[in-house]
Amino acid sequence: MKNIITYQIYIIISALTFVGCNTNSKPSIKDNSVRKVETTTVDYSNIAPESLFKHITAHFDLEQYKVGKEKLTALIENHPELIDSMDLNSLKNKFDSKLAEIQEKEFAIAEAERKKRMPNAVKHMRQFKKDNATHYIDKSSPEFDTKECFYTYYTKNRAGILELRLKVRYIDTQWLNIENYMITVDQLDYTLSGPVIKSETKGKKKYKHELLDIPIDTPEKLKTIQAIANSSDAVALYVGKTDYKKRTITTEQKLAIRNVLDAYVFMGGTDIKDLKSSYTNTNDQ
Repeated sequence: MKNIITYQIYIIISALTFVGCNTNSKPSIKDNSVRKVETTTVDYSNIAPESLFKHITAHFDLEQYKVGKEKLTALIENHPELIDSMDLNSLKNKFDSKLAEIQEKEFAIAEAERKKRMPNAVKHMRQFKKDNATHYIDKSSPEFDTKECFYTYYTKNRAGILELRLKVRYIDTQWLNIENYMITVDQLDYTLSGPVIKSETKGKKKYKHELLDIPIDTPEKLKTIQAIANSSDAVALYVGKTDYKKRTITTEQKLAIRNVLDAYVFMGGTDIKDLKSSYTNTNDQ
């Protein structure tokens, strides 16, 4: 099912010819937190599919999995009609398997560093009370709901129970009608979904807000957040019914996610290992 969703998104992106990244619809909100210049990608569309396929298989044989997956993704986007004839689905699974192995090794190598960081992570948090609970958010994350955001936080209720959560806010002058979120992390794809709350601001120019605010309560969700925190490159696609928007997850945002995960465990939250997944990051401050 995940592969089907991924390919559907690839086809949508190709058909839209990237109109979803048009900045003409950008709201005039000062210093919007995630409206950053997107990472420049290499254009492989001028390479014949057969030649590009040979490049891809060569990269696999040479264990150059990230660049090979990048080219494979381009081949799928530009020529979805070749998915079956070239058995691109099988090839994608092979790349994803190798990339996942690399990711797990990177997690394991840095596991010891998390324990060293945890006490200091609490210093990066700001806190406030809301809905009978104390909320803990990294100091670098947006403080007000007038900005787009992509960050984790945790809450502590009166009984002392902690809950880890993810908040993603999209703002524009038109509804995107977000259905799910596809996060590409170092050439591996993850999918997030949940109820999206829609609201509209008052005033001369009305802005549409689409907010995802969900608990990180499954190993799959946790692994996605861990992968983002540890990544070199992470890009989120907010996928609507007929359009999509792309957002680069910045270094600052990734560091904030890491800080929250560290602080959450240090303050007594469910240990990461209890959810059958590892969380690490080697980029110490």
